[in-house]
Amino acid sequence: MNRSVFLLFMHKCTLGDRFEELLILFFQGCTRAIGCKLLAITILRPKVAGGRILSKVRRETRSPALQSVAVAGLFYPRFASEPGHAQVAWIPFLAFLLLGLPCVAKADPKQPAGTEGDPVHWSFQKVVRHEPSEVQEKAWVANPIDAFILSRLERAGLRPTPPADRITLLRRVTFDLTGLPPTPEEEERFLHDDSPEAYPSLVERLLGSHQYGERWAQHWLDLTRFAESNGYEIDADRPHAWRYRDYVIRSLNDNKPFDRFVTEQIAGDLLPRDPDPIRQADRLIATGFNRCGPIHLVAGNVDKDEVRYELLTEMNGAIGSVFLGLTLSCARCHDHKFDPVSQADYFRLQAFFAATEPSEIDLATPEEKAAYTKRTNELKKTMEPLRQQIRELEAPYQNRLTEQKRAALEKRFVEALAVEAKLRTPPQKELAAQAEILLKVSWDELVDSLSLADRARRAELRAKVHALELQQPVPPPEAWAVKEVSPIPPTHILKRGNLAQKKERVEPAFPRILNVNLPGAAAVKSDSREAGPGDSPPARLTRVELAQWLTARGNPLTARVIVNRLWQHHFGRGLVATPNDFGKRGAAPTHPELLDWLASELVEAGWSLKHVHRLMVLSNTYRQGSRLRPDARARMLDPNNQLLSRMNRRRRDGEGLRDCVLSVTGTLNQRIGGPSVRIPLEPEVYDLIFTEGEPDNLWPVTLDANEHNRRSLYLMAKRNVRLPLFEAFDQPDRLTSCPVRPVSTYAPQALILLNGPFLQKESQVLAVRLMRECGQDADRQIERAYRLALVRPPTASERATAREFLAGQSELLRDRMRARLRIPLVNHTPDGIDPAEAAALADFCLALFNCNEFLYVD
Repeated sequence: MNRSVFLLFMHKCTLGDRFEELLILFFQGCTRAIGCKLLAITILRPKVAGGRILSKVRRETRSPALQSVAVAGLFYPRFASEPGHAQVAWIPFLAFLLLGLPCVAKADPKQPAGTEGDPVHWSFQKVVRHEPSEVQEKAWVANPIDAFILSRLERAGLRPTPPADRITLLRRVTFDLTGLPPTPEEEERFLHDDSPEAYPSLVERLLGSHQYGERWAQHWLDLTRFAESNGYEIDADRPHAWRYRDYVIRSLNDNKPFDRFVTEQIAGDLLPRDPDPIRQADRLIATGFNRCGPIHLVAGNVDKDEVRYELLTEMNGAIGSVFLGLTLSCARCHDHKFDPVSQADYFRLQAFFAATEPSEIDLATPEEKAAYTKRTNELKKTMEPLRQQIRELEAPYQNRLTEQKRAALEKRFVEALAVEAKLRTPPQKELAAQAEILLKVSWDELVDSLSLADRARRAELRAKVHALELQQPVPPPEAWAVKEVSPIPPTHILKRGNLAQKKERVEPAFPRILNVNLPGAAAVKSDSREAGPGDSPPARLTRVELAQWLTARGNPLTARVIVNRLWQHHFGRGLVATPNDFGKRGAAPTHPELLDWLASELVEAGWSLKHVHRLMVLSNTYRQGSRLRPDARARMLDPNNQLLSRMNRRRRDGEGLRDCVLSVTGTLNQRIGGPSVRIPLEPEVYDLIFTEGEPDNLWPVTLDANEHNRRSLYLMAKRNVRLPLFEAFDQPDRLTSCPVRPVSTYAPQALILLNGPFLQKESQVLAVRLMRECGQDADRQIERAYRLALVRPPTASERATAREFLAGQSELLRDRMRARLRIPLVNHTPDGIDPAEAAALADFCLALFNCNEFLYVD
């Protein structure tokens, strides 16, 4: 097969230097598309008019099998009088001449998208541990992070911002590490500790608290798309998925080395069995990572191969986005347009998961199973009489509706049903099956036909059944995990990602641009690993080798990606602003030497995430104030604060906002782990739950009301059901990996904070707390409210404004009561409290929850 010759004719064009730049870019794209490699571009500018050749571009094919050369020339009959411009009569613009030589029109599965000679993108280069440059203000440097930051600031002619005050710093580091505000008692203790170790001791206490794992697990679950339902229209529940969430929390709290954390999630089921049953269960549960993405399971006809392919696509994409920070999914249908990842690389990586299937692995003891069976049988015996009453009540209506439908059937359906089932011909069997569907009575038809009395009676009986269903015990423990199957299904490159168009078969291997040596082993080749003549077949790579490769010292991405994520959540923006894209289309690092230093430090410290946290929050860079200085120099030279001459102010996310409100009111239930909690839903949210049956008890609310005040991390994470507060404050959809939550500002946020049922209720709870702790003393109530909500005492003007508001609002509410108008009454107030004063205090608490200082962390 020969290449065709492409000619583009242009007439009477005025061309210049910009055209040459565009030509080069265009030529690079064209040569890449047909499998050629750019060796050189030479622009020849003849000094004499009438010169013919303006530029000559030499190309050599990237494949050794295609030893051919492509040449393109621009032929100019004459030059214009202006330098650098030409009047062109005609241009044979592009000609690829591959005549009489063998040509491979399809992608070679053994070749990467990038080739030798191409410039290597920074993120694919080896991590180098740089030493920080010398700085002038040496006294400001608390650790190497400061030296790297200060060096850039000094080169730009900027200075760091003075440190934040102690209250701001306390509030900042407590929220960053735990997601909660400090208590007034913690504030008092910190402010009265003048020792140099006060702040480091605070950091150690926060890193050692269980709230640390809960806060940082939320960031990790955003990346993994974790949810407790499948997604799509049916959105079926995943009853054991919560154990993966708890695994992440435990691992972070235990400071599990990140390399082991990665390995257990990718291949925990393939590791040697641990003699400790708890650790072994953890390894199995960890593999739930591979199942976190949505999966399209419906009740109708399902193509099993398509479902499996979707699952493999989710697994493969997670490796790229979560661990490598690459958009590998862009290579699913073709070679990556920007990064040196070929389509063959994509499917070789997917081949690691070819034998991987979802599995629920039994973890229960015989005693747990026996207890569950006993309790379930007891509830069934209690429910059965109620269900029997429902069936008896429905039977007459059901029979009447069925007979009405039967009378309306066409003759052919009636005749088919009249024949005994075992005697029906194939056409009669098909007609009978269709007739059964036509005769089926739906729940809404049945309910509509009931009398008012029977409808009420039926609703009462169903409510009793549902109340008993809520008492069902937690199912015996299972690991929501994966397993290996045999024989291993083959993996093929798919033309345009279409499962029906299979091309070459490939075996598990690593992307060539990232091929590194495994520690203590020979180099792992990243081709199909074919055996030579007389050789035994090579061992197939497994997910264990994939995990080892990801965490190998030579892998340039894994450590860089995770330290960048930690930096992002502490400083508001990653050193690389695109945390899931370290490729050519991603942002360049603002401090590349610092990024590499942090990555190498993580590895040298045994992959300890807490070690990196400690370095970051103890740095003077982190301790800076966030206020803009009056001079405009920093604003002009670094408008987006990429050089970090001050700290970035950040808004709480929806989950953090809810948790802080519950903490301030004193009602936060800090129990760790366990099955997820279902809190009451607003009717319009409940209506989002899909069902083909009767829409009652679709969201069985957790019976224990105290559980409703658990941290937001423990609320049921159903993909199609998001709480209004979370949705308004940019909770991700859990369909794709979310490395950075957007921060939007729009009207519904203010409406939810002022009028939403959660904030209305919790402002009353805080008012009751203030009345119980401070009595009816308005000044004490104001002081305590500010210390609880804002972690500081009120200023004199704030105190005066608050007193004026409480007095005026109380009088206004009394006037409404005298006029017999409704006011929001506060429940559970101490004896002797004026209802108007209690309601005014609740309004004051609501105002505090709505102020910017509560919503933002300086």
